[in-house]
Amino acid sequence: MGRSGTIESTAGNIDMTTSKSKPVFEYRPRRSRLGSWITAAVFFLTFAALSFSLSATTEGGGVMTPADHFAMWGLGVLGALAFLVFSRPRIRVFDHGIEVRNLGSAQVFPWEVVTGLSFPKGVPWATLELADDDEVSLMALQPTDKERALEATRTLRARIDAHRN
Repeated sequence: MGRSGTIESTAGNIDMTTSKSKPVFEYRPRRSRLGSWITAAVFFLTFAALSFSLSATTEGGGVMTPADHFAMWGLGVLGALAFLVFSRPRIRVFDHGIEVRNLGSAQVFPWEVVTGLSFPKGVPWATLELADDDEVSLMALQPTDKERALEATRTLRARIDAHRN
């Protein structure tokens, strides 16, 4: 969801700021979020340690300035932020539809366009099936979360079935 609160949808834009409804169900992956936070921390700490290990002069006679040290910290921050993007995926279920947030986008699909949920074998995440034979990846729903993902899949399928009938 963007800063303005508007989310792209196949049925048009839905403004979530005017909708006071709270999610009926919300799911975020646990293992991939933990992995992205750990990786981001290790990346940042590595670059911070590198900045301290740089000597005042280089082999070629160049001089390391405080700006170079701060640049190493900055690269650590940027790299850590890049890894934290992988902690974004989320699924939220509302009475009016389902919100899918993946790495770079968030979309709301009204129940009228949602036809099913599949979890193909060998695929790293679930797929939301839409009425126009389109599919949307649900990056939040991953088999690495095992029982949590299975329970979330059952809950989502029950919700989809309830709205289809």
